Amino acid sequence: MSAKEKNTKKKNEPQSETAAILEPKSEETQSPVVSDELRGTIDRLQRLQAEFENYKKRALRDSVLYEQRVSDRLIVDFLPLYDNMERAFQSFASNEDVDTFVAGIEQIFGQFKQLLESKGVERIDVTDQLFDPALHEAMLSVPNDIQKNMILEEFTPGYIREERVLRPSRVSVSQGPALSEEEPK
Repeated sequence: MSAKEKNTKKKNEPQSETAAILEPKSEETQSPVVSDELRGTIDRLQRLQAEFENYKKRALRDSVLYEQRVSDRLIVDFLPLYDNMERAFQSFASNEDVDTFVAGIEQIFGQFKQLLESKGVERIDVTDQLFDPALHEAMLSVPNDIQKNMILEEFTPGYIREERVLRPSRVSVSQGPALSEEEPK
């Protein structure tokens, strides 16, 4: 086939499947009933596509609203703690009674702890625990006489909720007993 024949053939081919469907056929090959059905099908498909695009936009908008409502609910739970802190500082500013101020802060701390517990948040226990990279983040590795990979100190507590780590505990970990020069490696 020559290059001229290829170009002629390409010009006669439809540009896409949609173009091929929409391209008018000769009266001999296409009846009016088929043509009407084809137009009806194309209209339905276009409406379905528009409805689906609207659905995606609505779902995204609903998702954003849901996230905002969850955040708002969480903030509402923390507002009493904020109010109590504000009252404690105002009280301290007016009478400068340190003992009363500290007692008030301890009560607020207790409220905060209760709020976290009501949300299912638990502190990760590191006491006498082996290092677990799923729960802990090693900040230091220290030579020590204690068993290797034992947690020595907690720098920042970690928290879990429903078996998900919200924040790992930041800890120092034992390297185990240091090898002496006399021991073979």
